[in-house]
Amino acid sequence: MEFKDLKFKKQTHGGIGATVDFEGFTLSVQAGSFVYSNPREDLLDPSHYSSFEVAIFDNEGRFITEKFIKEADEVSGWTPRETIEELLSNLT
Repeated sequence: MEFKDLKFKKQTHGGIGATVDFEGFTLSVQAGSFVYSNPREDLLDPSHYSSFEVAIFDNEGRFITEKFIKEADEVSGWTPRETIEELLSNLT
């Protein structure tokens, strides 16, 4: 899977987001004015963002982001597209 394969949809927080379910966990990629993305604006096209907020949850809803992204806590803020591409490549 590649970044271009993510299906972004308008979110209630005003921006956009995509989720992908894997065996045992879910990856969430978000952008908008209320999440850690650049720019922090509510745009509808992922190509207008240079970085995104990324979170990974186990099947019980617990954050496990730090197991996949160095220096991340519950979420990884301002994550560049290249890091997301690498993450997706490693997960598939």
